[in-house]
Amino acid sequence: MGQVTALILHFVAGIVAGSLFRVWTVFVLALAVLVEAGAVIVLGSLSTGMIWFVVSEVSLQFGYLGGVYLRSALERAGIVFTAPEGRRS
Repeated sequence: MGQVTALILHFVAGIVAGSLFRVWTVFVLALAVLVEAGAVIVLGSLSTGMIWFVVSEVSLQFGYLGGVYLRSALERAGIVFTAPEGRRS
């Protein structure tokens, strides 16, 4: 039961991060999570705990995608407005 709870929490955290941060920030976070999961697979043995860890990391990735989609859908519906970007020098 603890692994399923961790899976759900990772997914919800991904949705929150994906809906709050810009796409490039989420992209960097996604790459960091993929590198972390790859390192765990290479350095650790594939026990049941490691498999659940990798599944939780993948659910975090899907949460990122879901959050980005949710944000874009809310922006298109006119419910959420993004602040205009200032000039960069």
